[in-house]
Amino acid sequence: MSFETMLVQAEQSSVVMMESGWGQGRAIFGGILAALAVAHMQTRLSGDAKLRALTISFVAPVEVGEVEFKAEVLRAGKSVTQMQCHLLQQGKVVVSALASFGVARSSQVVVASEAAPNIGEIKDGLSFPYIDGIIPEFTRKIDFLYTDCDLPFSASSKSHINGWMRWNDRAQVSAACAPLLSLIALIDAWPPAILQMLDRPNPASSLTWTLEFPSVDEAALSQQANPWWQYRAHTDAAHNGYGHIAAEVWNERGQLVAISRQTVTVFA
Repeated sequence: MSFETMLVQAEQSSVVMMESGWGQGRAIFGGILAALAVAHMQTRLSGDAKLRALTISFVAPVEVGEVEFKAEVLRAGKSVTQMQCHLLQQGKVVVSALASFGVARSSQVVVASEAAPNIGEIKDGLSFPYIDGIIPEFTRKIDFLYTDCDLPFSASSKSHINGWMRWNDRAQVSAACAPLLSLIALIDAWPPAILQMLDRPNPASSLTWTLEFPSVDEAALSQQANPWWQYRAHTDAAHNGYGHIAAEVWNERGQLVAISRQTVTVFA
């Protein structure tokens, strides 16, 4: 099933069928689940409020099969609407999302965001090889090009990533797909930046994930149908089996479009 088909289900129904092909091991990858949760919540909005911030807790692995969505408006004020959405399987919460939607307001406070770093040309980026049983199957639907990191499980001394990402033809993502929902899914597609430091394959997963969207009021986050998004991740700290990773994403105009922070569990 295509990403867009699942988005339509999330918008029109409280149940979405998760099919194989979007997994990382036995679990469906988190970026898809976050995008579906936002799609489901947005149908309950009124007015011009846009997604400002999103916080996700990955409570348990989401497996292939039906997922039930339960959304609730916690408070709808004049400017901001706060919502929560729980994803359930077999009656148990597997993902919990909190979203803040807000309308644009005039303000005397304006701070320019950091410009996109110069990491070279897209054409010079390297791709991750697909290795069955080691690399998650959903990554076959995404083009990754990196310029400054090493392969996962390569015993690298690096704990950062620089590169680009976009959907490829296997994902069946059309020009009509909402850029924000598409972007949410892609941001979580990169391997945690600390995986390259391991010397052999070991399981790791996102525990919590927070996203912020400083450019969401633009007419379009990108002027291209399937853009290359520039990605940078750096590890702030890692010990006791948990990594704390911050990331930023820029569009083709060098405009900061997303700020990400994850707490990652690693079993090594």
